[in-house]
Amino acid sequence: MSSPGTGSDISRKDAVDLLRKLITESIKVQAMFVGRGGVTAAVQGTVSSPQNGLILVSERRSPADASLCFGLADVKTFKYGDNRAFPSSTGIPGTPRLSNALCFVYPDGAHIALFEIAETSG
Repeated sequence: MSSPGTGSDISRKDAVDLLRKLITESIKVQAMFVGRGGVTAAVQGTVSSPQNGLILVSERRSPADASLCFGLADVKTFKYGDNRAFPSSTGIPGTPRLSNALCFVYPDGAHIALFEIAETSG
């Protein structure tokens, strides 16, 4: 079992299969980029692949929507975690409930995580 805030290593093939599921099922995600020096950015939307090896997260309502685009070629490690690894709620009212996370770790330590936004009932 993973400890809180961590995921298990998965293969590139498994990561690509999970990406394909996010794309084909138009699953809404919150993408978070964490770079060097504590630089972070987050955007919500759906996942697409505008060209081979390139991933785009955007609301895609207009060209001016915020987006996050990243490549897969240089990813060093792929990780996946479910609700045990990535708690689904921050406890802050009005914030999305996040479920599973697919993480891409680059050689320089930067990483991108795609958190599924859990459906709310009622």
